[in-house]
Amino acid sequence: MAKRRTVLRAAALAPLLSACAPGVLFGHPASVRIAVPWSGSELTAFRRVLGDAGLADTVAVLPLGDDIDTALQARGRSAPDLVMLPDIGRIAELAGDTLRALPATLWSGEDGPRYPRQWESLLWKDHALYGIPFKAADKSLLWYDRYAFRGGGPRDDPQEWTVSDWPMRAAAATERNPLALGAADGWVLADLFGNLLYSESPEDYRDLAAAGDSRTEPRNWNRGAVRAGMRGLATLWSPRDTFPGGLAATLTSQFPDSVRQVFEHRTAAMVAAPDFAEPIVRSCLRRARRPADAVGVMPFPAVAPGRPRPAIGGGDVIVATASGAHDIVPVIEALIAPGAVSGWITDFGGFLAPGRRTLPDHPPMLEPVAGELHSWTDFDFADLIGAAGRREGLWRALTDLLITVGDGRGDRTDTAVDHAVRTLQDFERRPR
Repeated sequence: MAKRRTVLRAAALAPLLSACAPGVLFGHPASVRIAVPWSGSELTAFRRVLGDAGLADTVAVLPLGDDIDTALQARGRSAPDLVMLPDIGRIAELAGDTLRALPATLWSGEDGPRYPRQWESLLWKDHALYGIPFKAADKSLLWYDRYAFRGGGPRDDPQEWTVSDWPMRAAAATERNPLALGAADGWVLADLFGNLLYSESPEDYRDLAAAGDSRTEPRNWNRGAVRAGMRGLATLWSPRDTFPGGLAATLTSQFPDSVRQVFEHRTAAMVAAPDFAEPIVRSCLRRARRPADAVGVMPFPAVAPGRPRPAIGGGDVIVATASGAHDIVPVIEALIAPGAVSGWITDFGGFLAPGRRTLPDHPPMLEPVAGELHSWTDFDFADLIGAAGRREGLWRALTDLLITVGDGRGDRTDTAVDHAVRTLQDFERRPR
């Protein structure tokens, strides 16, 4: 019997997939339809942005969550006009076919470019613009509870650590489990690996990420930097009592759960998490009646002394579908206006504005790392490598690695790394 969630999802997507019945449209026929990957508070915040921009009555929102790719497959009169695309690595593949080019005037005005240079190579192809940054993300942050490193006796401060220091120094610096990990969400594992891989070798990171799914030759995952990054994960994950509740609980913990383990339940000392953990942190403090000075946030450290510190960005970009039938330029212009997202930033949090002229461009809690938030040099690894960075590729390889070495089984590291590399190599050679 199909699960209720599957049935409901199929019902919600049927109008998009069929795209044939003239009366089956999202919103008024004159509405610009925009598909988004958000739900919950993020969806509410986006609707606030539409309201503040005067678009609430002229834009119809289609929340698709993890099924956002469906919006790119739709055709006919039910196809969305715009998509908030989280998988930026697909633009090179879809540009000029599934996606239509946008006016260059959306990128630059009389006073110059509206966005930092590092977005250009991701969103332009053959001198044409195919995406506009809407929501940025800092994927190289570490959050920790300052009170976890206080108490009787000398305490260590994680601000001074490298990743190689974590197991030994955390055990001496806190009585809590050192690390929280939302391993039920594969992207959490992929983010952590991306940071370690970058710090091991930015060159290998970029070589593996280049060209996404449009590569003509399979990637070679059997390289030293990949193995070193995976061994680094095994070193973090394998000691007993690393995670609250042990390995079994970690495998069923989602991203919000891991943040709550640090700041609300106080069972873990640290969590590697992007900037959009911020509203969850605030809700933890509120529910637990804790002071704001409990929150520590810092740049993700290097893997070892002398290695580069990772500086990885992410985000959602606005793209226009080739099947869309409406004038989308006025809607995009309203969404990227300097004050368009201020309500999301100030009242909801969890939003970094990629535009140069948006003020404020980050929530107050992130002020200690304000100088880092837009200084990323490379984009989210899993997003850039396309399907290889998803469920049957990187997510699966890293989950298997965690299962093999967790709960004190570090002696299995070599076998686990070999298996993870082989999983990725096999994925690359699947028929496309």
